[in-house]
Amino acid sequence: MHLLMRPRKRAAQLPADIEIEIISRLFAALPQILCIAAGLIVGSAIMAVQTGQAVFWWLTGAGVVTTLLRIANIAGFKRRDPACKLSLAEARRWEAGYAYSAFAFTLVIAALTLAAAATDHAGGFVLSLGLTMALTAGSYLRTLRYWICAALSTIAIGTLVVAFLASGDPLYQALSVLLLVYLYSIYESSDHIIGQFEELLMVRRELDFAASHDPLTGLLNRRGLDRILEEAGESGEALGLLLLDLDGFKLINDRHGHQAGDDLLKQVAMRLKGVVRPGDIVARLGGDEFALVVRGVEDAVALSEVADRAVSVVMAPIMLMGQFVTVGASVGVSVKPAQDSGHWTAEVLTRAADQALYGAKRAGKGRSMVVHWDDVA
Repeated sequence: MHLLMRPRKRAAQLPADIEIEIISRLFAALPQILCIAAGLIVGSAIMAVQTGQAVFWWLTGAGVVTTLLRIANIAGFKRRDPACKLSLAEARRWEAGYAYSAFAFTLVIAALTLAAAATDHAGGFVLSLGLTMALTAGSYLRTLRYWICAALSTIAIGTLVVAFLASGDPLYQALSVLLLVYLYSIYESSDHIIGQFEELLMVRRELDFAASHDPLTGLLNRRGLDRILEEAGESGEALGLLLLDLDGFKLINDRHGHQAGDDLLKQVAMRLKGVVRPGDIVARLGGDEFALVVRGVEDAVALSEVADRAVSVVMAPIMLMGQFVTVGASVGVSVKPAQDSGHWTAEVLTRAADQALYGAKRAGKGRSMVVHWDDVA
């Protein structure tokens, strides 16, 4: 019982995106839910016919209602707009809906156990035992939220244990001891399985981050930038892409060494982050080349102002190894209006910004140039 009662510190440390993914997996268990619900509803109806007891008809109806609640909760989650990402608060609200409907369904199974005990219906005990085992075994293998799994199992198995102990039958009473051992094993097993799965998601997240981020600056790399551009294209979002190349970086790198060069790149990265708004993107594409993605903006004048600010902040003196150095920057800007679709691709937008960058360099460096993406399409 200690695992049920103690707070799970590991879950509190999960990043929001991983917790959201784990919660989302709750809503993939509809076939199993329907199978257990069919057993409860059909079994209760058969017991009602056999015994003539109204309580079993009530339990049949309660089984139908709670099953419909569970189906409605899952269907509502799956009907969400997939383009709208869940926030953690929204995911937890969906989780609460899932949990409370599951608890209500489990209480119906518990009530069936008590009704079978009250009417001394041996077949009812067998049905309750089968439903409880199906519910709890499926829960600890499939439900990756410990508090839901532990609560469901405690309600279902705890009620069965009480009914078996109160029956006066030594066989049932002995079985209740085995059920308590089984309940404890559920606590241990689900805690272990959930922990392993959380660690797996954390490792996957770290690998994804490493694959899409520059290890020196922590910015997105080219792969990460391509993914952002593809997502923006699919959503029809307007954006501007700024490609920035440092002027004079090689000279500083050769004169002061690679460590100083790395420090300069990190300082430039920090300065560029201050140029854009929250939600915009700064990436390092390799060497001394950076990229900025300005989202929701298609005004070439506004994007040119962002590019000029980037040039200005990069050209400000930078402290390296106890002395100030300066580098320049050239920026190429390409624009994708929101209404553009058709032949637009991330590759074309990047090629347009690249051509604008070379145009800025040919014009004398230390400046920006803007083109529309379809100028090179």
